[in-house]
Amino acid sequence: MFYYRYMAVIAYDGANYYGFEKQNDLPTIELSLNSAFFNWLGEEVKVVGSGRTDRFVHAVGQTIHFDLTKKLKTEVIQKALNSFLPIDIRIIEVKLVDSDFHARFKAIKKEYHYLINKKDNDVFKERYTAYYYNLDLEAMRQGIAYLIGKHNFRSFSSIHTNQLKSFERTIYNIEIKEDQDLIIFKFIGDGFLKYQVRRMMGLLIEIGKGKFKADYIKYILNLEDPKVCQYIAPGKGLYLYKVYYE
Repeated sequence: MFYYRYMAVIAYDGANYYGFEKQNDLPTIELSLNSAFFNWLGEEVKVVGSGRTDRFVHAVGQTIHFDLTKKLKTEVIQKALNSFLPIDIRIIEVKLVDSDFHARFKAIKKEYHYLINKKDNDVFKERYTAYYYNLDLEAMRQGIAYLIGKHNFRSFSSIHTNQLKSFERTIYNIEIKEDQDLIIFKFIGDGFLKYQVRRMMGLLIEIGKGKFKADYIKYILNLEDPKVCQYIAPGKGLYLYKVYYE
């Protein structure tokens, strides 16, 4: 049977979900997408994401691909899916793509943002930022320098990650930007391991609090052991901002 392949950019508020990937009947982004397709078309449609996001993690520009047996206008697909999805998941854009497009394997870069609220804790930011104050941003910038480039990031991955896979990743750029009450950390790399951004942020926060010197990051990197550093920043501050393709 011939299929038409589509790519979609989606945004979601992760506060009410157990991450992107389907986990039986737990509320996840993938389960909601599957339900929306079934309620719309009356059939199951397999959704493939660019990667999984953790519980409470948000997305501004997550990408997915899926195959349909009929060629439909992209605006029709977008409108139909949004009508069946909960309001905290939105289809931002839909494109008809080549049959060999793959949301995960064709991605060349990913961009994540981490948001810290630096002023008084705010009930309206509670689900969308982490709260820390009086961080030494200069020390954190010094720590960032050790993360940029190609490294084995085993020390910053989940302890449950498959031992046989490669832990080498390249981080092209990390920026710190202050915006009113927020500190925004921008990470751009060729890909990230499970928990990698949250673990890097966790250690950077400890450096910002004065618990470690900036070069402690180099020490942790060289150990290549996920058990030595257990600092994990809260998921609610993390956003999958954009996935890049050629």
